[in-house]
Amino acid sequence: MWRIVVFFVLVCSLGLNFYFFMKLNIPSVEGRIQGSNQQHSVFNQTLASTEKKQNDGSSLLDSELKLVKQVKTAIKAHDFYLARFLIIALANDNESVLPEVKKLWLQATKILIKEGLFNYVEDSINAYLDFKPNDIDFLYLRVDSYLQQELFIGAITTAYEIKYHVFNEAKKRTVLLYARQLVQQQIDVLIRNSLWLELIDMIEHVSILDPEDPNLQWFFSQAHFKIGEFELAKNAVQPLLTQSNYQVKAEGLLSKINLALRKPESIQLNRHGEHFIVQGTINNAFDVSLMLDTGASISLLSEQAFEQLSQYAEVDYVKELQLNTAGGQITASIYKVAEFEIQGYVLEDFIFAVSPFSSANNDGLLGMNYLSAFDFHIDQTNNLLILTNK
Repeated sequence: MWRIVVFFVLVCSLGLNFYFFMKLNIPSVEGRIQGSNQQHSVFNQTLASTEKKQNDGSSLLDSELKLVKQVKTAIKAHDFYLARFLIIALANDNESVLPEVKKLWLQATKILIKEGLFNYVEDSINAYLDFKPNDIDFLYLRVDSYLQQELFIGAITTAYEIKYHVFNEAKKRTVLLYARQLVQQQIDVLIRNSLWLELIDMIEHVSILDPEDPNLQWFFSQAHFKIGEFELAKNAVQPLLTQSNYQVKAEGLLSKINLALRKPESIQLNRHGEHFIVQGTINNAFDVSLMLDTGASISLLSEQAFEQLSQYAEVDYVKELQLNTAGGQITASIYKVAEFEIQGYVLEDFIFAVSPFSSANNDGLLGMNYLSAFDFHIDQTNNLLILTNK
């Protein structure tokens, strides 16, 4: 009996111990389980956040690539204002891709210039400059476009205006030098074609853009001298007399101007039978007597006069030429001198032929290569040659 009681007490004791053990450890176990669940939740949140960031980054890259593609498509389709709208959006997202787009845009515009599609060229340049008003490459491209269209005043004006788009003194000097070189190229073309009035018009325009360039003043005075406006030429050249780089040649031009201002309205001729003889000067060093011959296309010197001339003035051989004369066809050597003058009426780079022609009264013939450079009249009654600048 007592064994049963002892067993029962032992069983109850074990049950109570187990109960209290579990009671005391359940919060710890639950805490570990809850902590494990919280860690798993944080991991999931971190992963979700990382994936979101990756997805957002991927979407931004896709957006850039899409915009780049759309800009390129618009440029190729010559829809430059759409391209401008798209490139603004692209710049707001990421400017790092702009150089590639600009390079394509520039190349496309250069091709349009080469093909002569200038309406598209103007749209292209305007659209990009609306986006980047100070972009030097596109500003220079506009100059090139005008040059290709032979709009020289527009090209020169644009070249000078580029200086307002740069903010560095060294770059401004570079721009000014480029503009002045462009002006000089056009001046050379106009002088080569003896377009003096056009040269005056151009210089008047450019002088407003570049009032401090003495080179413009120099060519301005030359142009007025060439068309016979001697007083205007004199006024224009005088400021250059005090500038070291222009003083010597300005003094030379002023001497010519003063001589021209003293030119007679008519030139006295010496008459020999039916012929008229006029006195001229070669290279301001050698005097010759020449018979007027309106039937001769080129002036002529006798061999004797040419030998004497060679001792006093420099002459340049040009070529051999067949000439028709009253005595038949002859072969003559053609020479060039720096200038030929009759009492202030000067022609530069003057050519003449040398032949066995001989006369006791003169050194040769004055032909139409001199006379036709002027409006001329021979007053046979009073033995006068009247020359007027054309």
